[in-house]
Amino acid sequence: MLYDYICNECDHRIIDYYQSIHDDAITLCPKCGQHSLQRCITGGLGSFMKDVKTIGQLADKNYSNLGHYKRSEIEQKHKENIKQQQSPLSQFGKASKTQINKMTQEQKHKYIITGDT
Repeated sequence: MLYDYICNECDHRIIDYYQSIHDDAITLCPKCGQHSLQRCITGGLGSFMKDVKTIGQLADKNYSNLGHYKRSEIEQKHKENIKQQQSPLSQFGKASKTQINKMTQEQKHKYIITGDT
């Protein structure tokens, strides 16, 4: 698992420290030399914690508490937003690369202007 460590003394952060879940947490801060590091789990949907300590953990907890239909609605809206962000020119011209290579110069010119093959 990836962990983030935060020093309680000097606020030094260690980000994405790879460690087994069974390993003991590191406590020695490399910056101030104090044994005051606190481990925070950074995870996606697979993280499991009862007490929430970071914004990411709160977001994961809230997302997992949503019902199946609500999560699917959110995912659908996200997919629609991605489609809307595509270039307006992408709606024209659906020809493949090989089809374009087979076109004559006149056909290519027409394809560029109208999008028709």
